[in-house]
Amino acid sequence: MLGGLGTAQAEDEAEQSDRLGPLGTPLLWNPAWPEFRTSEWVVTGASVVTLAVSKLVPQRTDHWQGGVWFDEEARDLIRIRKPAGRQWARDASDIGLVITESWPFIDSLVVAGWYRQSPHVGVQQALITAEVLAVTAGMQGVISSLVSRERPYVRECGDERSASSRDCTTEEQYWSFYSGHTSQAFAGATVLCMHHAYVPLYGGGWGDNLACVGALGVATGTALMRIGTDVHYATDVMVGAALGSATGLLLPWALHYRHGAPLAADGEAADSGQDWSLRVLPMGLGISGELVF
Repeated sequence: MLGGLGTAQAEDEAEQSDRLGPLGTPLLWNPAWPEFRTSEWVVTGASVVTLAVSKLVPQRTDHWQGGVWFDEEARDLIRIRKPAGRQWARDASDIGLVITESWPFIDSLVVAGWYRQSPHVGVQQALITAEVLAVTAGMQGVISSLVSRERPYVRECGDERSASSRDCTTEEQYWSFYSGHTSQAFAGATVLCMHHAYVPLYGGGWGDNLACVGALGVATGTALMRIGTDVHYATDVMVGAALGSATGLLLPWALHYRHGAPLAADGEAADSGQDWSLRVLPMGLGISGELVF
């Protein structure tokens, strides 16, 4: 009797897996991929402490003011003219940041851990995401405090912007270089791309590709709005995008994914769902391949 019940349950699970397709199968963490190490816990914690300390260090008395290269031209072109519009863009950039930072955690803990019934994969990816975001934030906090660049809107204090407002009276007015929103947004988007490239969270193919493209699109919109709201110069945003992307791509790859290929449900090597990869080249690192839909 018990054997019959077990057989029936197995048949039901197999039928459900067939009905759901690739989304009905658990995800596997390749044993060749190192799990989150003690050293990574230390790095993550140290990065958070570094960020906190960087905000407490007294600002320099001499500040970098004004734009360089094409900054002023970009400001004239992209800056939203009306104060109400700039406030809307500022709020929208905050929303974009929340989306790009939370999306990788939702995919890891909800999609992988709960829906795909693969908690080990979900926890590992969530920890990697936390490390990427912490390192990105710590690095940005230190550089922002050391460089002490005046935000572009400061020239409007006492005119379009109240001189007694928080923007014009706190040390945040000198945290322009480089853009923290942009670096965090691109770090979140690129680490999400790495997770989907090596683990078919959405079943492989177009679903995982669209997740990566969508996250990068939100990060790009967030970056443009930081210029539009007059909080950052174009060079602040460009450097933030470059460094955030580098962290989001390199940390997961160097510490984990480069050590082995993705696995299918049967434990054999499988297609990751995206036909591209991060490769070591003679002159550095590069991305090769193409998106497959």
